[in-house]
Amino acid sequence: MDRTKKLVRCAIYTRKSTEDGLEQEYNSLDAQYDACTAYALSQRHEGWTVTKDRYDDGGFSGGTLERPGLTRLLADIESGKVDIILLYKIDRLTRSLSDFAKIVEILDRKGASFVSITQSFNTTTSMGRLTLNMLLSFAQFEREVTGERIRDKIYASKRKGIWMGGPVPLGYDVVERKLVVNEPEAEQVRNIVHLYLTASSVPELVEILARTGSFTKVQQRKDGGTKGGVHFKRGNLYHLLSNRIYRGMTVHKGEAFEGEHEAIVTEELWNQVQARLAKQGQGGSSRKVSPRTGVLAGLIFDGESRPMALTHTQKGNRRFHYYANRYETLGDSTASRVSARDIENIVVDQLSQTLASGNKVQRLLLDGSYTSEQLHNVISRCSKLATELGAAKYARKQEVIRNVLDRIELHENRVVIRMDNRGLLHIVRADSSVQPSHTNLMIERQAIRLRRGKALRLIIPAPTSESDIQMRDEKLIALIAESRTIMAQIIESPDKSIPTLASEQGRCRVRMMNVAKLVCLAPEIVTAIVEGRQPFKLTPGKLLAAELPLAWAEQKRVLGFG
Repeated sequence: MDRTKKLVRCAIYTRKSTEDGLEQEYNSLDAQYDACTAYALSQRHEGWTVTKDRYDDGGFSGGTLERPGLTRLLADIESGKVDIILLYKIDRLTRSLSDFAKIVEILDRKGASFVSITQSFNTTTSMGRLTLNMLLSFAQFEREVTGERIRDKIYASKRKGIWMGGPVPLGYDVVERKLVVNEPEAEQVRNIVHLYLTASSVPELVEILARTGSFTKVQQRKDGGTKGGVHFKRGNLYHLLSNRIYRGMTVHKGEAFEGEHEAIVTEELWNQVQARLAKQGQGGSSRKVSPRTGVLAGLIFDGESRPMALTHTQKGNRRFHYYANRYETLGDSTASRVSARDIENIVVDQLSQTLASGNKVQRLLLDGSYTSEQLHNVISRCSKLATELGAAKYARKQEVIRNVLDRIELHENRVVIRMDNRGLLHIVRADSSVQPSHTNLMIERQAIRLRRGKALRLIIPAPTSESDIQMRDEKLIALIAESRTIMAQIIESPDKSIPTLASEQGRCRVRMMNVAKLVCLAPEIVTAIVEGRQPFKLTPGKLLAAELPLAWAEQKRVLGFG
């Protein structure tokens, strides 16, 4: 090689949309890498050399830039470590014109470029850029047509009444991809429906089912674990009572079709339940609400998880209401008491702020299935409910709170408000096909007691940042736990590499390596994630894609911990 030639550093980027086949010893990513390496060797006379780092994205779609390998590659380009990106085909880099424009902007700014070894482009000319844009347009068109074809197939299948997968409803089993009645569970469903018509409300039905030992259906997870098998909550029951699948129907975007499976609930019984649900949803519950009941009665607990009941004191003609636990009268030093007006105003105010925030409302759908139109409708209806809640009359305010909140915990210096995602979707009348996240929203606020005159008042200091509303992200916690499991396997088998372990377990080696690096997270970061104090924008995808420095202080900066 001519030593006067400038060294051209080439980074090879590979991608595969699915994880199928990645467990093989020689997979598609390896084939792409070897082809690009051979091409780089053919250009040695031009000073081309391949960088040591590999940039692989196995199981990631080309429709987004949120890919760990691509994120590292773009970071290395920004830092001046890469001159050329080598690709097997241009659609390995991206299928989106808008994303491509962002990548080209980075490349132009750093004086870098890319080469597709199977497609000839010269992006330094206007004709070359036009040709490339045309190709990307077709790639994006192909992706969108594929998505439309899949959605059309799902719609056509549901019109024929075919079960298209998802969580199996209580009362049914799946046999050869079809719903078949599970008679013991079906009898449990009918019993729940009949009990609802005799109970005064869904919250009372929750208590009845808890006493009788009725549990939700046990579902098998893809990872081999299980979920469900727990006491019913309001959200579970609202979904069950309004699920048209029990009438032998399939539902697609709110439209119902006659299904192949057998109905469990008769039409007459179904109509009675829907009429009552509609009546209660409009604030027309037949149960009379006493002004002495308290908006939060039955929902509020102290820091020791002891229930707090509504009580009052009388001074002349004026009555002052409080929430207090029964230990107060016994001289317990840990007993607590708070003005009913203070805590009720705080809960309503914090709930209204959360419902008015589109980003926070979206959190209740993050793990579920929904379309952008359905998400927009949910956000819009929650915003409307937030406006209504502030001016609502006592009965309506109590109805909303009892359906939307799971419990309120009053600690020594903070208030924790735990929401019920399914209950919220029901109260805003979201499409029954929308599935909420399995992790309920949680609002946590610092609270302090101040003496004003002769009264002791509970107040919430002004919020300082977006992160004041916290929620434990179980997926983030699961990633950290998984990283420790991988590290334990490495320690037990020091002679085996991560790719070898991944191959033995049938897992994606790229993802396994990305997860393994999380074992080096700073203890403060791990603690914050476990306690739900992570930055609002820190998602599992961003945590995996992040290039983690060894210095703990730098890790906190990179991940946005301030």
